[in-house]
Amino acid sequence: MISSNSKSWIPFIFLIVLIGFVIVYVSFGDLFSATRQPVQPSPGCVAIQDNGDSENKIDIVFLPDNFQDAGKFREKTDEMVNTFLSTKPFSEHKESFNFFRIEQFDLDLKCDYEYGGDAIVCDPSAAKSSATLCPHDYVIVAVDSEGIQKLFDLLRSSAWMGIASLNTADDPLVFSHEFAHIFANFADEYEYGGKITWDAPNCDSTWQTCPKFSSVSNSECIQGCVNNENSRSVNVGIMRDYWKSKSYGQYNEYALTSYISKSVESSLDSKIAKSMPINSVELSFVDNQWRILEVKETTGYPDGLNTGVSSKYTLSVQGEETNNLFEINLPIPLLYFDGHDNESNPYYNVSLPNVTSYLVNIPKIEKESRIIVKENDVITSAFNFNQIESMSYNSRSLEIPQTFSSS
Repeated sequence: MISSNSKSWIPFIFLIVLIGFVIVYVSFGDLFSATRQPVQPSPGCVAIQDNGDSENKIDIVFLPDNFQDAGKFREKTDEMVNTFLSTKPFSEHKESFNFFRIEQFDLDLKCDYEYGGDAIVCDPSAAKSSATLCPHDYVIVAVDSEGIQKLFDLLRSSAWMGIASLNTADDPLVFSHEFAHIFANFADEYEYGGKITWDAPNCDSTWQTCPKFSSVSNSECIQGCVNNENSRSVNVGIMRDYWKSKSYGQYNEYALTSYISKSVESSLDSKIAKSMPINSVELSFVDNQWRILEVKETTGYPDGLNTGVSSKYTLSVQGEETNNLFEINLPIPLLYFDGHDNESNPYYNVSLPNVTSYLVNIPKIEKESRIIVKENDVITSAFNFNQIESMSYNSRSLEIPQTFSSS
């Protein structure tokens, strides 16, 4: 039998147990769940679809440009996301993607609406800087072309270094087309006479027999992928003409699925998927090399790690013992232009700009000593936190041209 005096201690015992549980959870909560729960959006950041991070997700954020109406921005982004998630293989991996949009309509994204005469290209640094309001692996600038659209020609969209600049007046499949560029380095499957200077998963240089595509049944081998020296695996797919096809083709779906799998594998540290102190690293791409220009400390969401494409360029944070504390791939700055001419024919091309600038937003790490850039494991540039000036392992001009020029 419990005495009344003993009963009087029960509330205090319960309180002590509760306090102890709270302390343990706060201190070790990440051990209970090494995943990000559905994000609480920052001011201006709205979750369109947030599956949390029970496995790593691919975070895509939309930024508005030239939109005067929030409702129209929501309608256009919802339409592109719904179309994307209805397209194989993404329709079979919906749970692998998170979508956000930043509903701030005064962002200065420095978009050029006449790049090359007829394409929309937004400044990668400005877009990456604005994207820190939301979780992001890839940044999509949705452009309202009303008031800037040419009379007879549909302004072309572009994709560049993990960022796509989309003309929302185009078919919503333009998002799926551009995403394959920045996500998997897919080439355009239309013959415009260019050269493939990178490993394009959807083109086979052995154009007569296409051994690359033989691993997937019902794949075709059709001459013409950027040029006639390469073949494609489907007659007309999204990468050839997204006005005429709603499918990538079976081999391309297989290739994209493999990139999705790479991207959602267990990552280095789930804690990066939250707003935190970050180092915003400004780089320049000169003479085919990435070089560090400046490092600034700020607060926001760092760049995600869930990019399936491997690269010969990496950016690393090192400790005092030159041990790697953090590493992220740097993209090959291929600039894709995609759209249709006034006769509804695909109008594509790609270039590798000689000079560009780019922001990489990485977590600020305790005991960080320097940031380095490597090309094939060879250091090409470094920034030392204990020194005023950064150093380059190759000489470079201090006068960096503007990112965008008409030449």
